[in-house]
Amino acid sequence: MIKPFDLMDVLGRILLDDAPKTPGSEEAIRTAAAALQFIDATGQVADFEDYVRNLEAYAPPLAIARFDTRQDADAWLMAQKRPPLFASILVADEYFSVFFNPTSGWKGLGRQPRLEFYLQEMADQRLTPSGLSFATKTEAEAWMNQQPTPPQQVVIDIAGAPYLAAYHHRIDYRVLYPLPAPTPPSQET
Repeated sequence: MIKPFDLMDVLGRILLDDAPKTPGSEEAIRTAAAALQFIDATGQVADFEDYVRNLEAYAPPLAIARFDTRQDADAWLMAQKRPPLFASILVADEYFSVFFNPTSGWKGLGRQPRLEFYLQEMADQRLTPSGLSFATKTEAEAWMNQQPTPPQQVVIDIAGAPYLAAYHHRIDYRVLYPLPAPTPPSQET
């Protein structure tokens, strides 16, 4: 469990005892401490802990919502009085960024290649297959839907092809992503 006050204590010791010499270090440490105080003061410690666990598990990037169509996502965004300044959502299994300018009131969505980067990283890590193998995608989906709490990410085989069975736990969404071919090793010597 992350304890913001313990982390702030560490940052304070670095600031006072180690006196960072890199330009901007003091401001960076003070800003990090203020971010921890904000997380604590706004009751978001559990969400922050969840975010850190998500990173440590190499789980799919967090999304705050999912929509079947871009029109549904646009309607949701326009209905928000105060949407997040920046967040990720899924639209038909693709990541989009939510943008909001509180000064002008402008709201918008932009497609982001976050999923492609994540899947390529998973392929490049050459994760050990789980041993789970299915003849069809339908069989794999049935397996995922039977899991009370599926793994956040696990490599499975569907008809001889590697897939990432992913669980977006914040929005309770299960999905199968085909993994791309790993990036070939560099030929530079």
